[in-house]
Amino acid sequence: MPPSTGTAASPLTHALDITRAMLAVAKQADWAQLLQLEQEREPLVRRQHPTDLISRAQIEQILAYDRQLQALVGNARDAVAQLWQDERSRSQAIAAYAQR
Repeated sequence: MPPSTGTAASPLTHALDITRAMLAVAKQADWAQLLQLEQEREPLVRRQHPTDLISRAQIEQILAYDRQLQALVGNARDAVAQLWQDERSRSQAIAAYAQR
């Protein structure tokens, strides 16, 4: 059995784990959980991080996941906007019909 180093995961590693969880909950459209995870992740990503290859790779992964998150959130936003517009149009049509 290898000896334990006793070191905890770096803030960047933790941020990457949270980002993966954010992507999973966004795919399930759990927006409240996504917001909670984002608030937990924010102080971790705002820190100054090492510039070694592993840290750079983790940052690249976080950015790639963020692009996927932006696409999911954007699609959900557009779908809600379309539903709102459809409902507004329906309400206007009903109001116009009722005035006749």
